[in-house]
Amino acid sequence: MKRLPLILLAIVAVAALGVLSGVVTQGFQEVARVEEEKRLLEEEKARLERSISEIQATLDAVHSSPEAVESMARQELGWIKPGEKILVLASPTPQPLPVSLTEPTPTPILSLP
Repeated sequence: MKRLPLILLAIVAVAALGVLSGVVTQGFQEVARVEEEKRLLEEEKARLERSISEIQATLDAVHSSPEAVESMARQELGWIKPGEKILVLASPTPQPLPVSLTEPTPTPILSLP
């Protein structure tokens, strides 16, 4: 009889430790997830800051240099100066593959009406 309260106390203690360890483990997992998300956001922030710097440099160049405006008009918009001629290089069209008239036409697996 004297052992029953000790056994119940031990069971309650083990159950409490189990619940506590689950909560602590879940807390550590949440901290790890948040730290990973923070790292990804910091990388995205750095990428966006680099992009902003590049755009700002382009904007400064456009405001200060007519050559930059001309270069952007040529590259981005495809503009040319009056009197300039454009040379368009075209690749030859490949010859179609020969079709054999002696081979049967394949039957489709599924045909729609």
